[in-house]
Amino acid sequence: MTFLNSLPLWGGLAAAGIAVPIIIHLLHQRHRRRTDWAAMELLRRALVIRSGQVRLEDLLILLLRCLVLALVAFAMLRPSLRNENAQILGGEQRVGMVVAIDASYSMAHGKHSKRFDRALEKASEILKSANVGDPVSLVLLGDKTRTLLRGSSYDEHRFREVLENAKTLPEGLNLERCLVETLGLVTELKASIRECYLITDAQAVDWENLSADARSGLESIADDASLFITPVGVDGEENLSVMSFEYVSGSLVPSGTVRFAAEVRNHGRQLSEGGTATLEVDGQDVTRQSIGSIKEGESRMISFYASFDKGGDSKVRVILGPDSLSLDNERQTVVHVREKIRILCAHGEPASGDRPSEVFYLVRALELKKSGESATLDVVRADWQDLDAEDFKEYDVIFLANVPTIAVDVAKRLKDFVGKGGGLAIYAGEKLDAESYNAQLHGGDVNLLPGEIVDMVSFEGDDTRSENDETKASWTIGPIQSDHVLASLAESIPEEGRSAAKIRKVIQVKPDEDSDTILRLSRSDLPLLLEKQVGEGTVLLVTTTADRDWGNLSVHPFFPMMVQQSITHFTSRPGERTVALGAPGKITLAGLQANHQVTLSEPDGEPLAVNLLKGSSGIPYCAIDSDAPGFYEVEPVGLPSSALAVNINAGEADVKVFSSDSLGTALGKPEWVISPQADLAKIISQSREGFDLSRTLLILALLIFLLQGFLAKMYTNRMTGETGDVTESLRKQTVAAARRT
Repeated sequence: MTFLNSLPLWGGLAAAGIAVPIIIHLLHQRHRRRTDWAAMELLRRALVIRSGQVRLEDLLILLLRCLVLALVAFAMLRPSLRNENAQILGGEQRVGMVVAIDASYSMAHGKHSKRFDRALEKASEILKSANVGDPVSLVLLGDKTRTLLRGSSYDEHRFREVLENAKTLPEGLNLERCLVETLGLVTELKASIRECYLITDAQAVDWENLSADARSGLESIADDASLFITPVGVDGEENLSVMSFEYVSGSLVPSGTVRFAAEVRNHGRQLSEGGTATLEVDGQDVTRQSIGSIKEGESRMISFYASFDKGGDSKVRVILGPDSLSLDNERQTVVHVREKIRILCAHGEPASGDRPSEVFYLVRALELKKSGESATLDVVRADWQDLDAEDFKEYDVIFLANVPTIAVDVAKRLKDFVGKGGGLAIYAGEKLDAESYNAQLHGGDVNLLPGEIVDMVSFEGDDTRSENDETKASWTIGPIQSDHVLASLAESIPEEGRSAAKIRKVIQVKPDEDSDTILRLSRSDLPLLLEKQVGEGTVLLVTTTADRDWGNLSVHPFFPMMVQQSITHFTSRPGERTVALGAPGKITLAGLQANHQVTLSEPDGEPLAVNLLKGSSGIPYCAIDSDAPGFYEVEPVGLPSSALAVNINAGEADVKVFSSDSLGTALGKPEWVISPQADLAKIISQSREGFDLSRTLLILALLIFLLQGFLAKMYTNRMTGETGDVTESLRKQTVAAARRT
């Protein structure tokens, strides 16, 4: 026997209820007052004659009253018997269901019919077995559960309408989380029979290697209810998807050439060929490419090149040709094109004779040509001693090359500049005072350096060639271990080309935990290029010089590529405006105030008026709570719009499934799994057993209550009937009064 309601709660109330009449009876006996007088002796003798009979009658009435309270409390526990004999006792069979439908986006796959449509048909078939008024919960499973109906009394028309409006979710299946939330719905059911149905496509990536938490969740549900895992059956497992799409390199300026790369993967079980991919910029098709043949389980990188005619945010998307699952056929990103970029190059060593200044090669790298892409770069040179007079707000990027020391005021203004979105690049040199840099740029108030400067280190080798010989033994760029855009740029150069970059001396830096080491030196653990995010801006630290004093990096082909790419990285921050679905996103809007109202346009919704929030750096931002993939665009009045790209989790794109037999074997519980070809209605009917006895117990309690009332009245009337004996009459009146109490 099981109880549908809380045994401690209702058992405690029952015990308290039964105790009430007993306590009243005992208190009445205890509070009798004894008064001795002459006639009392005669009355006492008369009472003794029938005292045994009266006591039995009182105990019988007390027992019946206690039994009434016990039956009512027992009925409130809603006892359920899984026994056919319970039906003879008048038990009723009530079924409580939780119907959980996998709505992850793999359920939208299908050549002829979608998996989700089949799941809805299964759900309708299951609901037909419910009776009107049965408690039923209907939920969709994705990254979390979406409860459509919770413990609702079953009504065919209402439930059919809810199922007709159900749609797949643009997210994967988080089985562990969904099982915990489904278990909560199961335990809420108040019915003699509890059932839980998990309707799914049995996707292999979700069910093949179940975690301990997922197995525990399934077992917990099976302990509280009859568990049925119902695969829907599929008509194909072929699928191409875009796994990633991102900016790779190039100048994000008007007329600049930019390269994007998309990874296309074949998740099916056979060769895929003949597919196409289209690059779309701001809603217009730019170029289309043939994907070619991709073997099963393999990926191919597709490169696209584009240029932009104007500044501002551009919405870029790659789209595959149609197949059986459309949701994973596209991915998007947002890039920011800058029409004009102001750059300040401060040097610590001016030109002298035939010797160029410290920033000579740096400026040449920035001004590769005076027209085209570099026309947007406005480069200003300054001596380090003039930094006090410079207004950093006029610049987008600041380069410090071999600057000896940093004044306290300059350090504070640099912190404010970077925190509000500026880019700062620092190059080492002989004049650089490590103590000053650590004190002013790596302290408590101002912490811009990616690490602590320890010392200057020279390459130690046995090469005896002259100091001016650039072929002298030295470090080169070490193996690439980072996925940073600058590291990828270095990796694009063949190893033989990278080894031509000779670096003889660097400053040794102990990186901070919140910094990123982008490049290292060969045959050592010394960093060459480090990065640190500070507020809304970025700091790059190059541990060698921007000229030829410590090596030939400044005249190596990688140097202008690195400088140009760092400008794009500083000012446009490709990838920063791209987030995964469900992750918190934001669009910063410099020049506005917090609480300023803007218009937010979502991929599938009406424009909304929202207020900006104040960021930690002081720059206001619009918070994005994404529930659909696509572009989210913020439009301030009188200012250019800004956009954010939201992409789905590509891990759900592998649509291969388990057969029902394989799923049962993997779970170790074949009895939980129902084959798609099985007679579901018959299986449900045969599995149901259990009857709720609460109604029978309440009826019995009512009958006993009426019986005790009848007996109490009969006994009382008999004792208060007329009699000629005054003594006997007084005795009966006393007993009747006690009985009524």
